[in-house]
Amino acid sequence: MIFRKASHFYWLSRYLTRALDTIRLVDAYWPLCWDGGKGRGEACLIRLRRALRMAVPGPIFGPAGELFWFLEAEDNPLSMRSSIEGARLNARHLRVELPEELWEVLGQFPAGPPVSPVPIGDVPIPRAQFLQRVEGISSIYEIARFSLERGAPQDWLVLGQGIEGMGNLAAALCALAPDDSGSPAPSLEEKTAVLRGFSSLHAYRETSGPCYEEEAVFRSLLGDQRLPRSFAALLSSTSASLERLEQKSSHALASAFTAAGALGAALSSLGSTPKKRLGYLLMELQIGCNQLHQEIEKALV
Repeated sequence: MIFRKASHFYWLSRYLTRALDTIRLVDAYWPLCWDGGKGRGEACLIRLRRALRMAVPGPIFGPAGELFWFLEAEDNPLSMRSSIEGARLNARHLRVELPEELWEVLGQFPAGPPVSPVPIGDVPIPRAQFLQRVEGISSIYEIARFSLERGAPQDWLVLGQGIEGMGNLAAALCALAPDDSGSPAPSLEEKTAVLRGFSSLHAYRETSGPCYEEEAVFRSLLGDQRLPRSFAALLSSTSASLERLEQKSSHALASAFTAAGALGAALSSLGSTPKKRLGYLLMELQIGCNQLHQEIEKALV
């Protein structure tokens, strides 16, 4: 029964991680894009769209419309609301397997049509509302960790979390990587915002000190396993779950495990990658994440 529902566990976790990363990155980054009458942030806004893989602006213009597009728009398949709805749809196929507390927390998220965007006043983002959703998604993972039996369900959840997290992190760092377009370079504030969105300043200081230079940020978020949301840490947990699942599940995951190994080999070159080629490595990691996901999808068919 569990193996037939593996895809739902996997996609439940991916959608929850996508929603969580969207909330956290917007919360950290949006104040740099919000003009607030100060004329700030168009270049930042373009990079935030790229970081969230939403390159096209929303159909409603202005700060309120842009924020609505990132977080609440039903017609944006990458918005926070769409991601949460995707998680809810997969959860419905797992009603028997999921603990009641997990289902209750998921049911507390908004459903139905969102309210229309309203003009933004004196603050760049209504933080309290969205921090509640961060806490809700974090609670779901905690409930799953302690309530589900250790084994296939847990590993499929970890797998979805790792695949989505690695892809999101690589996309966000790509958006800040140096390029030849002649556009304004990302500021120190932007690099720090990505740190806050994917890890935390406290965790970063504990591992790398208070240095937020672009190269140090990129190398830490990519390769430092002491940062729980680094690419290396996510890849390590993903590989461990794949190995366990291949040994004891009915899914043919050998090709996925090989793809994870290829990602590890690419990441191992980080130390010798010169600064000017970090962007190329990020693209390679993004391609590797897509390949790994494709192999997992093949196994789930």
